[in-house]
Amino acid sequence: MGFLKPKKYRPDPELEKQLKEQRQKEERIKQEEEDAREKRNKRMMSGKVGSRSLFARAGGRGFYQEGEKID
Repeated sequence: MGFLKPKKYRPDPELEKQLKEQRQKEERIKQEEEDAREKRNKRMMSGKVGSRSLFARAGGRGFYQEGEKID
């Protein structure tokens, strides 16, 4: 008759909320990394970045860099 007894473990709502937020944060970070990887692969395929790109400069720094001003 174990089904009539209350559960020994009672979940802590505060802890459950923190764990849920942490999982969502990790999933968001993982998704952002995946999006960045896909963007880089797309740019690599279009020839904007890479060692053999049309926009490459000496030293492998490249012409097309995100968020940086080129001299």
